[in-house]
Amino acid sequence: MRGHTLVALLFVLFLTGVTAASVAPAARRQRDRALVVGAREAVVGLLAEARLAAVESGSASVRITVGTAKAEAIARGIPLRTAALGAEFGVTVALSGAATDVELAYDGLGLGRMASQTITFRRGRETAELVVSGYGRVRRR
Repeated sequence: MRGHTLVALLFVLFLTGVTAASVAPAARRQRDRALVVGAREAVVGLLAEARLAAVESGSASVRITVGTAKAEAIARGIPLRTAALGAEFGVTVALSGAATDVELAYDGLGLGRMASQTITFRRGRETAELVVSGYGRVRRR
């Protein structure tokens, strides 16, 4: 007789289920962490793009809105690029001082013209922070 018994197949299925159940929470945390970091890096990219556009055109800014979890790079009143952080990454955004929106502006030298701002990205239990200094420098936390 060739093949496997029903008991052996059920035992293998049971072990597979136990293994999958133990790995699922860790995989979910890793996915949330990757999405939070992805959203943070999208905003870093927008800040770099706005800084470059400011040097080229004289001024540019990045507007971040908490309610819609959206960030937008703008130069001379024309949108350069938009990142829908809530829709693309499923994250929520919080600004320092409980602000609902902020505009981080750069002058023609590429220097920031704003007060320091801490931007927090959150999904589930995972968080990532982005600190933008008054001169427009970016620090990831």
